Amino acid sequence: MPRKKSSTAKTKRLDESSKKESEEMKQIEDSVKVSISSRRGRQSRKRYVDTEEWVSRHLSELISLLGLEFLELNEDEYVVLLTRVVEMLRGESSTLDIDTIARRFRRNIEYIYPVIARTLLELRERLSVQQLEFVVNYIGDAVLGYAPRLYSEAIKLGRNDLVERLREIWRKWWVAKKHPILPVVCPVCGFNSLMPDMNCIICGSNISEKQLKEYINFGELLKEFAKSSDIESIKKALSYGYVYVNSLGIKAPSEHRDVLDIEVLLSNEEKELLRKYISQ
Repeated sequence: MPRKKSSTAKTKRLDESSKKESEEMKQIEDSVKVSISSRRGRQSRKRYVDTEEWVSRHLSELISLLGLEFLELNEDEYVVLLTRVVEMLRGESSTLDIDTIARRFRRNIEYIYPVIARTLLELRERLSVQQLEFVVNYIGDAVLGYAPRLYSEAIKLGRNDLVERLREIWRKWWVAKKHPILPVVCPVCGFNSLMPDMNCIICGSNISEKQLKEYINFGELLKEFAKSSDIESIKKALSYGYVYVNSLGIKAPSEHRDVLDIEVLLSNEEKELLRKYISQ
């Protein structure tokens, strides 16, 4: 029995010794890693490759390899564009390699194309047809800031297909980034972009109440409102003399007013229509 106890104690001491050695080795390895990392850091800082200079030296090859010839930019514009792209793709790397950049470009193309689209808009006051097509298709959420310009350019080029595509993208990103409810459609440009002051934030038009009523078929909407509302809501509309209009339809003035709701006055004829629903 004592021998067994001695063996157990010895094993315990060996385990403790082994554990201690293991910890010491780990500390040494960590120290070496830090030392290597430090040396690499110093070496990296010494040989860091400037992105713009590198792009300028490899410009033609980059344009071809990344398939960006269709953008038809001049040399200076390509340098600005590709410097921005390469700066994103290189990460913290101190050196640059064309094949590596090309692989990262293809792997991250869904994130890079919107950057290219925004850069094109910064570089060019006017876009060519090809450039406009690219920007409209890849602008992403930046459409919320650039839609007025893109709409104007598409109209000038007679590209109604791009205008319709813009409307779709605008609606998508408005709901995703701005507000869960779309603005009322502008009778002039067809975008969901009419504000409560009756000004369109896309085409700049100021819409009259008459124009709006005709465009949204206000009479039919008012009938739907009367059919679906309780008597008190209809009475409130008659009492106040107006209703709220948004992209979902008509609301009584007693309801909470959303920031996008447009106040629309009721004509005598429209008031009479509501009275008929009350008396029924």
